[in-house]
Amino acid sequence: MKRLLPLVLFCLSFSSWLEAAGSTWTEHRRALLINASKDKAHEQTVKALAKALRDKGFVVTNLGNGSKGSGVTYEKWLRSIPTMGVSLFYYLGDLETEKSRDGKRVCHSMQLGGYKVLPPARDPEAGRSRVEDKPWLSLERLSQKLSDNVARANMVVIDCLGINDKAKTGKSKVDLFAQASGQFRGEMFSSFYPGKGAFHPSLEAPSYGPFMAEALTQSLQKSGPLPPRIDKLGYSVIPRDKTFELKHDPAEVCSPPEVLREGRFAGDQWVDQNGFCFVWCPAGTFTMGDPVFDDAQPVGVSLTKGYWIGKYEMLGDEAKLFNAGGQKLGNRYAKFLPPSIGSVDKVAPELRKWQKYLSEKGMAYEGWTYDYPTEAEWEYACRAGKRAGYPSEIKDLGKYANFADRTLYNDRELVHYVYANREADDGYGRLFAPVGQFLPNRWGIHDMLGNLAELCSTYYSDHLTGGADPDFQELPAPRGSRHRVSRGGSWCSPPEYLHVAFRNAFTGTQTPHIGMRLVLRQGPAVTRTRTEISDALQDRLDAEKKARQDQARK
Repeated sequence: MKRLLPLVLFCLSFSSWLEAAGSTWTEHRRALLINASKDKAHEQTVKALAKALRDKGFVVTNLGNGSKGSGVTYEKWLRSIPTMGVSLFYYLGDLETEKSRDGKRVCHSMQLGGYKVLPPARDPEAGRSRVEDKPWLSLERLSQKLSDNVARANMVVIDCLGINDKAKTGKSKVDLFAQASGQFRGEMFSSFYPGKGAFHPSLEAPSYGPFMAEALTQSLQKSGPLPPRIDKLGYSVIPRDKTFELKHDPAEVCSPPEVLREGRFAGDQWVDQNGFCFVWCPAGTFTMGDPVFDDAQPVGVSLTKGYWIGKYEMLGDEAKLFNAGGQKLGNRYAKFLPPSIGSVDKVAPELRKWQKYLSEKGMAYEGWTYDYPTEAEWEYACRAGKRAGYPSEIKDLGKYANFADRTLYNDRELVHYVYANREADDGYGRLFAPVGQFLPNRWGIHDMLGNLAELCSTYYSDHLTGGADPDFQELPAPRGSRHRVSRGGSWCSPPEYLHVAFRNAFTGTQTPHIGMRLVLRQGPAVTRTRTEISDALQDRLDAEKKARQDQARK
């Protein structure tokens, strides 16, 4: 990362370090309860579980075997599990053995009506995609989908009422239940009743019913351990060194994933159909920039429309939906690390292709567009209604951001970061931090400062552009060149770079400190590639030249 103008050394008064009020973590919680039992006596148990979950801040979806479109709702729920959220899936009913498409594997499918195959969220023609080789309603596919998502924690609870060996495997009842209960491993929490142990010869034949639901309800009501356990009779899996926690305050949303509308207040939250989490930034005016920076002298800015901005930096599994690519630094918690994505000119066209695909498949939000933020939109969201340049004193900045701190200074790599600030400590050295690990700003947006610097659609110039909805995207000549603005600083940036008004011109293409954050705004995308800007400028110059020639002939 290289600045076009030399950094102006400065000191900020203590008043500019006032800690932002209202900074608190929130997490989205989602639960899907499927009652495929035909016994009406089980309904009250499932209702009690739904109430216990709602009391804990879960958004609960209830499905039954007779519900129209239940299978479609199930698939949409799977896709919209929120980034860094918590999901809980409960099933009560029979299972049925079913062979995979190639006939080589026996799967265990749930009984749920009204299912139809939905188009994938990622265009299959956009590149290599995983082949769906498991039955759509199988526990095996459910396990795969939950393992692949970017929720902080997933839990599956099954009350199995019986297994119909439709595939004619010839296995005993004990083996059928043992195989079904063992589908959820790895990083997933699960409880299955009855487990293999329930069929031990020393015990009476197990009863069937919503016993895990009852145990789960009690655990939720008493803030007991999760997932629920039933000694000897149930089978539970807890990942090593993991605990299923409801760590933060539950987040509320303005509307369900399939409905997109404007937020009412700054900081309102919403989750789209792909699990992307957004925060509402209302229309408004603010003073952009700061007098301490030569290239960021204050200007008045008016944003005439509100917009949704990503609650978190874009993750790698999310970026795959539109082929954004990117590389990660470090391998701890790799799923939750934002990748370095350093080319607006490459990503913007891919975003458009993806949105065209969504529109063709009936999965787009009419009148709204995913895009890069403009520089003004970025700073407005970062400030979150505050005038202070930092969210805290420098010594406490490690609570809000991953930057060049004491840990990085002590991280004796080949490159020693001698400039790192040893007064503060964020706990991360030469690596990205998982998103959402630091305090959010006043509107609930995480990692606007540090971790990865974020690219904007705007081109860098030696001064800010004010006025209504500014977004400087011009070239000095058709073959001229400019660099995109990057904001917020990164894991290797000194504290000065984390000032809300600090600007950088990104001169690289793929470096391990640049990422992206989505916005979702009304109207068409504003980001234009260099080729598009160059071609438009050339067309205008050609038209002007022709007009002069025509005038000269008269």
